[in-house]
Amino acid sequence: MDVLGDILRILRLRGSVYFNACFCTPWGMDMAESSRASFHIIVRGEAWLKMASASESIKLQAGDIVLFPSSAPHSIRDSIDSKCLPGEQVVTAYQAKKPLFSGDQLGDSSPEVNIVCGYVEFDRAFPHPFLSNLPELIHIDAQLRSRFYWLDSVIRQIVTESEEQQPGSDVLIDRFTEILFIQVIRSYTQSGGIQQSYFSALHDKQLSTALSLMHNHPDKAWTVELLASEIGMSRSAFYSRFNDYIGMPPMKYLFEWRMLQAKQQIQDSHKPLVIVAEEVGYHSDSAFQKAFKRFYHFTPASLRKLK
Repeated sequence: MDVLGDILRILRLRGSVYFNACFCTPWGMDMAESSRASFHIIVRGEAWLKMASASESIKLQAGDIVLFPSSAPHSIRDSIDSKCLPGEQVVTAYQAKKPLFSGDQLGDSSPEVNIVCGYVEFDRAFPHPFLSNLPELIHIDAQLRSRFYWLDSVIRQIVTESEEQQPGSDVLIDRFTEILFIQVIRSYTQSGGIQQSYFSALHDKQLSTALSLMHNHPDKAWTVELLASEIGMSRSAFYSRFNDYIGMPPMKYLFEWRMLQAKQQIQDSHKPLVIVAEEVGYHSDSAFQKAFKRFYHFTPASLRKLK
C-alpha cells in the first residue's frame, strides 16, 4: 500500500461536475471559498484566472486544468476586465439548463470557450500534513500535461460523459472526477520544484521508506532509532529531516496515523475494539482508549454507537 493512496482512501473523496458549457464573450465567474475543492478544465479557447490572494492574473489555454484543493477564492473570465457573476449563481443557472453566457442572449452565436467546472469533497477535518501542505492552486498546463499524458484519458472521459449524458453517465462522471483529483495531486507531487513539505517527502527515498513502514505496519513498536536504522540514517539526522519535511516529529506522526487508522476501522468494520487497538499498535485496551480520547475528545465506544 503506497502512502499517498493510503491517505486518499481515508479522505473519502466524492466528486462531480457542475457543468460542461460553452461561453460567449463577455463572461466571468467569482468563485467564493467553500467546503469543496473546485476545478476548471479549459476544453477550448482561453480564459484569465485571478486568485484573490494574488495581484496578477494567469492566462489559461485550451487543455489547462486548474485545481483549488483548499477552495481558495478566485475568478475566471474571458478577459482581465470582464465583470463576474457569483459562481453559485452561474452553477445554479446552468444546472437548471438556463445558460447565462449564451450567444442567443448576447447576439453572438459563436461560443469562444468550452469549460468544464466541477468539485471534489473530502474530510477537511482530517488532521494530517497532507491537507495542510496542499497549495492554493495546482495549474496543469500544456507543458506539464505532456509529461503526464495519462491525464488526457480521464479528461476526455469527463468531457464525453458530460456532453452525451448516456445512461450511467452521472456515476461515471463522479468516479472520473475523483480520479482526476488523484491524478492532478500525483502530477503535482511528481512535478519537482516543491520545497520541503509532505509532498517532497513522498519522493525522498529515505523519508518515503520511513512513511511506508509506519503506514504499512502501524502495529509495530516503532521508535525513532528503529526507523532510522531501517532507512540507513542516524537517529539525529532522521529526526531532523523528518521534522523539517513533515512538520512534526516521527513519533507524533505515527501516533496521529494510528488514530486515523483506528477511527476508520471503527467506522468501517465490526471488529471488536480490542482487535482495532492491537492492529494500530496498542496491546493495552486502556492505553488505546486513553490515547483515542485524547486525540478525538470522544471515546472509541461512542464512535461505534454512531454507526
